[in-house]
Amino acid sequence: MHLIDNKNDTDMSLISRSQARRLLHRLDRFSKIILDFEYINFIGQGFTDEIFRVYVNANPHIDISYLNANEKVEK
Repeated sequence: MHLIDNKNDTDMSLISRSQARRLLHRLDRFSKIILDFEYINFIGQGFTDEIFRVYVNANPHIDISYLNANEKVEK
């Protein structure tokens, strides 16, 4: 799944916890999630923490990974 529509060139960043929660809504039905950061320029600490700490701790049966992250997103 792409995290944003690549036709939207106004804002290519994900910053807030609320954005992460909207993204993760109902994904607990899956056992494996792969996030595609291809069109994302930047992600914020709140967004990252909500997915990779809070959500992962609350859903240990789900494997979350990512791909196509640029250098800023990797940090």
